[in-house]
Amino acid sequence: MTTEINGIFEQVRDRLKQLGNGIADLAQNHADILESPNIQDSLSKFRQAYEESVTRLANPNFTIATIGTISSGKSTIVNALIGRKIAPIEAGEMSGGILTIRHLVD
Repeated sequence: MTTEINGIFEQVRDRLKQLGNGIADLAQNHADILESPNIQDSLSKFRQAYEESVTRLANPNFTIATIGTISSGKSTIVNALIGRKIAPIEAGEMSGGILTIRHLVD
């Protein structure tokens, strides 16, 4: 499954890079089209979103927050969403905690 996820992330990174290169090419070769203040504003917003996406894809993470009473299935649902046992399932009282999961890119 990890290989499949890495493949998906790689495809998304490649497509994002192609999009960024296409916009850069457009800006360089057709600057006259981009002179409009509205287009300049949209391009600025795109560049900001693009940079944020590149950064987030370089270090992907996933956050799950749960709240519930004792033994209500919080850890069970987290484990089911992830597809393996990563959150503790204990018979004792566990009212809260922090679980951080990071997908490390090879």
